Amino acid sequence: MKARRIFSIILAISVMGSLCACKTKKTSETETQTQTVTEPSLTTETTKESTTEESVTKPTDDPNVVKNVEDESEEPITIYGYDPEFKNLMKKYLPDVECEYVLLEKDVYFKTLADALKSEEKTPDLFMCDKAHLQDYSYSNKTLNLGELGFIYSDLEDQFAYTYEAAEDKDHAPKALSYLLAPSVIIYNRLLAYKAFGNDDPSVVSTYLNSWDHILDCAQEINVNSEGKLKLFSSIKDIRETYWTSHTTSWIKDGKVVIGKEFDKYFHIEEVLSAESLTFDEEYGSEDWQKRLMDNEAVMFFGSLEKAKNVIGYVPGHKEDPEDLEANSWRETSETTKESTTETAEQKETKPAGTTESGSESGTTGESTTEETTIDPDIKGWAILPAPEATYDDGIWLMAASTCDKKATAAKILKTFTLDEATMEQMALEGMFVNSKTVMKKCAADPYFISDFLGGQNPYAVLVPIAEEIQVAVSTEENEYAYREIEHLLEAYLEGQIDSMAEVKHQFTVGMEELFGLT
Repeated sequence: MKARRIFSIILAISVMGSLCACKTKKTSETETQTQTVTEPSLTTETTKESTTEESVTKPTDDPNVVKNVEDESEEPITIYGYDPEFKNLMKKYLPDVECEYVLLEKDVYFKTLADALKSEEKTPDLFMCDKAHLQDYSYSNKTLNLGELGFIYSDLEDQFAYTYEAAEDKDHAPKALSYLLAPSVIIYNRLLAYKAFGNDDPSVVSTYLNSWDHILDCAQEINVNSEGKLKLFSSIKDIRETYWTSHTTSWIKDGKVVIGKEFDKYFHIEEVLSAESLTFDEEYGSEDWQKRLMDNEAVMFFGSLEKAKNVIGYVPGHKEDPEDLEANSWRETSETTKESTTETAEQKETKPAGTTESGSESGTTGESTTEETTIDPDIKGWAILPAPEATYDDGIWLMAASTCDKKATAAKILKTFTLDEATMEQMALEGMFVNSKTVMKKCAADPYFISDFLGGQNPYAVLVPIAEEIQVAVSTEENEYAYREIEHLLEAYLEGQIDSMAEVKHQFTVGMEELFGLT
């Protein structure tokens, strides 16, 4: 937290100097003028802290930011990706942009992308990236930072901060923007929750699953009470990524590796899950893992709505009966808008998030009714609630290759899908979690988005506060290496190859010291 606060102050003083630290291309020099302004906060949590410096003197335009971004080629822009829907988005919202697509299945995409970026012939101008590869490409000299495409930090004020902070290079210069977000929640089976807790309502179930300690307790009780027929998770690895994605503090301080209490806690959780057979021990993400969920044997899993589509067949939906809906001018306007012709949109006022059909606040559960839960032996379907920590499981980012000769077009695409409010309203209506706090808060407050699949919840009333709270690691590089070391050591520890936590910590420390040259 303190490190993030310091970073925010550095940004206020240096403005966009760090945004353009990577200069792979020559940029035109521009004159600067100074004025006194208040620097907007770029983080969520740090806005709660007070500061004695209310305003700073800074240049209106940083000389390192390219003011007049231009295309250097008349050829179509080349876009590499793995999401076939993006081609349809381009046709709908940017029909005037001539594109050449290389769309591949994800299992071969990143190998093909890596080869293409090494090539001296046909290289991508713009390409998609997921969470797993984001840090590698953000740190790579094969990609441009946003300043080289003409962006400044004020452009990003309405975006969820974690999305561009997660794409920073070593100099804290953002290199990508996300057009499809995937904040993570607990997704649970209502019938199994009713059997386990006597209630399927998210406001009740959340009291059992609101901390890692409570989750472990529930895993034990569910296993015992069902005589092993019912488990909280399908796999022992179910909580691993969610737990460590939420780790944000530095692993290295003053040249030494720092191991906190969360390290011991996690090893304890997995040790208990394994020793007491509290999961079905399926391979995480496999067909058997999924089958346990679909066959009413595993109560829950962690994930985003995007993941829920693949695992349990979640389909974005809304209330179909017009009489159930309140008049929402923003939605009526959006539905009649054919195309977005501007690259940026003015901020509009939104209703308070969490409003239900009756006008009452829905709280974090996003329930559409305040009536007491009716005992129903035919309870079915799913529900969502916040995980113990605010995290994300994926997302899709767009990055420009350093060889991009269509910079103006690349910038236009990024602005359309991550800055233009009218475009993002349409995308949200199609079921996408877009990168606009303004738009998603409107969705969270709108009964139109109440989901029958989720038993009357508005998922965005749950997801928006989570997306605002997500923090990224002080060093994504440290976190990535630490996570890999933890996975390796966990397997060895659970298999008995390492006989004590003291030895686990020793090997972790030595491994991190070697990786970061601390010895």
